[in-house]
Amino acid sequence: MSQTAAHLVDHVIPRVPVRQWVLSLPIPLRLLPASQPELVTPVPGVVRRVLELG
Repeated sequence: MSQTAAHLVDHVIPRVPVRQWVLSLPIPLRLLPASQPELVTPVPGVVRRVLELG
């Protein structure tokens, strides 16, 4: 894993600032996408739209 990470940092990811976002759902909502994976697909788009409005 450390070799892969080093490769990514040295050769793949450009040398520009990178922001990483982590989405955590409330516990009662976590079961819904786990049981219905098709619900996961629109989630990044919804999060992006909410962040663009804010």
